[in-house]
Amino acid sequence: MCFSATASFGASAVLGVIGVVSLSKAKTKPQKLFGTIPLLFSIQQLTEGLLRISLRNTDMSNWLPFLTYTFLVFAMAVWPFWIPFTIHKLETDEKRKRLTKVFAWIGAFVAIGVCFILFSYPVKAVTPFCLNCPDAATASLRDHLHYEFAIPTLVKNLIVAFSVLYIAATIVTPFISTIKKMKWLGVVFLTSYLFAVIFYTGFVISVWCFFAAILSFVVLWIILDLRKTVPKNTEGT
Repeated sequence: MCFSATASFGASAVLGVIGVVSLSKAKTKPQKLFGTIPLLFSIQQLTEGLLRISLRNTDMSNWLPFLTYTFLVFAMAVWPFWIPFTIHKLETDEKRKRLTKVFAWIGAFVAIGVCFILFSYPVKAVTPFCLNCPDAATASLRDHLHYEFAIPTLVKNLIVAFSVLYIAATIVTPFISTIKKMKWLGVVFLTSYLFAVIFYTGFVISVWCFFAAILSFVVLWIILDLRKTVPKNTEGT
């Protein structure tokens, strides 16, 4: 997360516990797929915590590229596919199921395109304000992580297009689902995104992903609710 390595590690631990509980409470295979979301967020936050340490410890500098790309793959490629895909697997209404499948394919397209761009051009994580903070205003930004992409203008425009599709896949899909409480997944994602854009311009990727991790609680809430509607003879399918 953008605030500290300790916060990232703490969030990772909490999300890991939520993930274990989610999987233990899931009754069907689609529920188990959906229940992996907190665990994936846990790995993502652990990665950024290690990244922060690597930025400050020269002995770990060799790990910077691996940690940077791992975090960005999670943040920019995993979620636009995994969220609509798992929602699609949970959906039982045939019409909505076909529609969520479309968004899963959109997410897959975004994931492939983003990965291609990520591994075609150099990118690095920096803390631009951590070395010289002349006043209190800039000092408050010293612990923020910013990801610098060395990409041409044409590719930047492509990234903007991917961002729109990303938002559609991750935020719109939950509202399409007929599953009770699923819309709250979209609400959390949208709220965290707007919060990051308004208050943390320049650090959106890091901040959004941290606060979006809150949706892990919503995932558990949904799974607990779904348990009530699964007949015993269909458990595990």
